[in-house]
Amino acid sequence: MCEIMNEFKRKSKNEGRRQGRAEGRAEGRAQEREAIMRNLREEGMSYEKIARITNQSLSKVKSFFKTQQIA
Repeated sequence: MCEIMNEFKRKSKNEGRRQGRAEGRAEGRAQEREAIMRNLREEGMSYEKIARITNQSLSKVKSFFKTQQIA
């Protein structure tokens, strides 16, 4: 019975680690995308072009800049 429980714990830990790494990668991609959007806007690019380049909806791009207080 202890072996079964230990195996269950090991599998649960591994699954938790996989989920954590996936979440970390997703967060990193989001941060990178936001940095790119800020840089493009600082270069004078329109919201429409930023949306197209970053593969985001126009409403998401506008919402991002509204929350960032960047015009």
